[in-house]
Amino acid sequence: MTELMNYQRGLDPDKDAWVTNFFTENHLAYEAFPDMVASPEQLNFMVYLQPDQIYYPCSDALFHAVIEKRADTLLTSAYIHIWSRLERLVAEVVTDPYKRQYLMSLLSIKYNHDITHKVHLPGRLEKRLLGIFTTISEIDRPLARVKESENKRVADFLRSELFKECFDSLEGLEIGENSTLTEIDFQLQILRLRRLLILSSVRTIWKDDHLPDQAYLREIMNQELHSDEWLWLCSWLRDVVAGKRKPTILWLAGRSGEIVFDLAIINLLMKLGIKVILAVKQSFYYHRISFIDLLEDTTLDTLLSGADLVGDAQISKNELLRRLGRDDQLLVISDGTREPFNPLLSSVTFARSFKEADLVVSRSPGCRETITNHFQFTRDMISIIPKDDGVLDFVVKEHHPAVIRFPKSVLRKKAEQLVDTMREEKENGKRIMFYSAIVGSIPGQLQTAKEILDVFVNYLRSSLHDVVVINPAEHFEEGMDADDVMYMWEIFQRSGQIDIWRFQSVSDIEMTFSLMNKKVPPEWIGKDSTYSTGCTKEMDIAREMVNLYPEMQLIGPPLEKFQRRREYGVGQLYDRTLSEVK
Repeated sequence: MTELMNYQRGLDPDKDAWVTNFFTENHLAYEAFPDMVASPEQLNFMVYLQPDQIYYPCSDALFHAVIEKRADTLLTSAYIHIWSRLERLVAEVVTDPYKRQYLMSLLSIKYNHDITHKVHLPGRLEKRLLGIFTTISEIDRPLARVKESENKRVADFLRSELFKECFDSLEGLEIGENSTLTEIDFQLQILRLRRLLILSSVRTIWKDDHLPDQAYLREIMNQELHSDEWLWLCSWLRDVVAGKRKPTILWLAGRSGEIVFDLAIINLLMKLGIKVILAVKQSFYYHRISFIDLLEDTTLDTLLSGADLVGDAQISKNELLRRLGRDDQLLVISDGTREPFNPLLSSVTFARSFKEADLVVSRSPGCRETITNHFQFTRDMISIIPKDDGVLDFVVKEHHPAVIRFPKSVLRKKAEQLVDTMREEKENGKRIMFYSAIVGSIPGQLQTAKEILDVFVNYLRSSLHDVVVINPAEHFEEGMDADDVMYMWEIFQRSGQIDIWRFQSVSDIEMTFSLMNKKVPPEWIGKDSTYSTGCTKEMDIAREMVNLYPEMQLIGPPLEKFQRRREYGVGQLYDRTLSEVK
């Protein structure tokens, strides 16, 4: 097993071929499906990987079995479970006999074809079959009435006198002679959280028309939780209440009924000063809450009346942070999938939200396999799954210790320090030049690009009197990605401290190679800053700044050439190719 966990290509051609087949058959290979699968850089927002380490969104045991071609037992059992769920779904929601039989026959053909080679992950198989089901059935929101009914029952319960009497009970609150108000306040928050979590396991609240009686609810709600994982969460929250941190939580929503308890818990957490991002499914996935449910379910629509629903699947880091900066507002996003937690297929918005979070909370049983395999994440994760009445299953997975994080506050501070430094230079009579250049836009030329940048900036510094030339590459730190760099530089670029904004031209590059006593290699001939998406975005900012500060000089290629690239690769220090930009 350990050998498979540390699997690397290039040692066994037959095994390499089977691994490649595994990823392509499951549509998880970025090289084959770049518009569907997260780039390595985007994946690194969520999963900490060593160089050349391969990530798979399933249990270690399953991946090991698939690669060793002995997954029949594990996969067959999972496949049968998927077919049973799908069969029940069709029988429940498709009323027309002909369409029902046609749909089952079609699904059966696809199902039997896909399970033949025992290589498809259960989540990927289920996603394909559900896609066929929703397309052929032409039902906009399967199970909508059931889910809406369950959500309404919980919402009615939380407004009932029965709930209020049990929830507001002082039972379990420990107040001694030496108790402080701070400690009592913390106890209150934890008691409320514990009661809501426990109640989310009592399915009769939303499954039945008749609520449990008061005695039973009191007994359930006041059960103690003693697991190490629960104590870990309490310790994490204690730091929040004590003012030691003002974190952001990414909350992966669970199923209908439970979601209303989730929202009550989120409301409690937000009152503690915690920013919360709620992630739901992109589209139908049984009883899991999808983005369309939020819009069509009147109960959820009411509960989320003040929330910021983000429909953009590729929101930028700056826009995400701007929205997170709003006080007391819940941010709601889609994870971009209709299957269990799968970082390889998550949306850009979800990946960036994961990266900006301090803690990720998963409320879905289907996510457990992906969370508990040997991979470690870039953020702390806790999985809280309701089991039987009053029983919660906790799993905590702390982030990899080698993760380097640049919080918004740190990036902003770095930018503001540079602003202050440049302001002092200007007061001493210096002019400030910012030099925007290709850094990684030419595949395989990152080191050469840095060398070109350094040589030319040094040439400018030696040639220009009383001009401070800023080389962005000199401010790069290990662990930064393009999102961090662009966020930091935009703060400085909008500060009004730039007198001359110079964009790398063809002649700049030709001169640099001349200074290095080298001929211009073919891959650099005719290149300039217009080949860089980062520079293109910086030109947009520069144009805005010229309108605000007309005295600022803008030097570089013609403006119309800055239209070839409009979006930089997520988390990349190089761009997508022109063919990928649509």
